[in-house]
Amino acid sequence: MGREHFEAANRALLNAIETPPETGVENDLDDLAEQLWVLATEKKRPPDQGRLERIQYRLSVLREQVHGRRSDLVLSAIDHVCACREEKRRVV
Repeated sequence: MGREHFEAANRALLNAIETPPETGVENDLDDLAEQLWVLATEKKRPPDQGRLERIQYRLSVLREQVHGRRSDLVLSAIDHVCACREEKRRVV
């Protein structure tokens, strides 16, 4: 559950990192992309809602600092994290 969403969110953030211009948030985006990749590929258990909420919050803060296509890509990552959270709520 959710692995596809984490992979898609990771891809969106990697694309955001490559999208010019540099804004100083690339390291933060890379950190979040790495966390999402770990969740998608290495974790056996799904993350708890608290961890997903923290990731979603950090993405929201970063989205306020970027514009244009980069903002759209961060929003896409947020949407994928939200979708995963909704899936998890439905299961519980």
